[in-house]
Amino acid sequence: MNPTLYLLVAMVVLALVLWATRERFQPEFLDKRQVQKTVAMEDSSYTQQTNHMMYGHADMGSVSGMQTPFQVNQYKAYVQ
Repeated sequence: MNPTLYLLVAMVVLALVLWATRERFQPEFLDKRQVQKTVAMEDSSYTQQTNHMMYGHADMGSVSGMQTPFQVNQYKAYVQ
């Protein structure tokens, strides 16, 4: 037989083996937390809820260093 035909048959067999042994979709592993948050906020999304802001007051102490002209959101940047 022609070597090109062997290569073609091998590629088809490899494709079938890879397709047959692939990992199937598991819906129970999906992360549903964002869906729950969306449903909770569907009536009004005007309240600010973020993962990095603490609610209430947290005393962080004084900032050391020299203030720079840069700012991210409401936070000023400081260089030590």
